[in-house]
Amino acid sequence: MKIINYEIGAIDIRYTVETIKGHIFTHSFPKDTPSNNVERYLKLLSTNVDERKAEI
Repeated sequence: MKIINYEIGAIDIRYTVETIKGHIFTHSFPKDTPSNNVERYLKLLSTNVDERKAEI
């Protein structure tokens, strides 16, 4: 997983992420989300995206 971009909004931060298999997705978190939780959740989402794309 690799964070390739982020945008800081008024109340949240939107991350654009590239998965290990090269899929790209975006997800937003509130600004007060701790960075270790952001990393943990993005890794989980990245794994789920790769698994779902493999099923298609």
